[in-house]
Amino acid sequence: MKTNSKIQEIVDFFELEEGWSKDEIISQVISEIKELKGYEADEITLLWDDEELMVLIDFAEQFFNKMIKNTCNVIKSFMDD
Repeated sequence: MKTNSKIQEIVDFFELEEGWSKDEIISQVISEIKELKGYEADEITLLWDDEELMVLIDFAEQFFNKMIKNTCNVIKSFMDD
């Protein structure tokens, strides 16, 4: 069905990084956060109760990957069976 192929095309665009770069998007978004005051994402450590969890770039990449995966799942839910 034509609708399913268009939906799959959208999903492929996100899942296969067709025409865009995850690293570039993450870097761009992080660079727009003024509160980071010029620090790089790999220079900032996330802490919780004095325990180091990870650096910001690792968090951003994991968060981004989960958002893309879940967004694709929502998009796929519009496909006909």
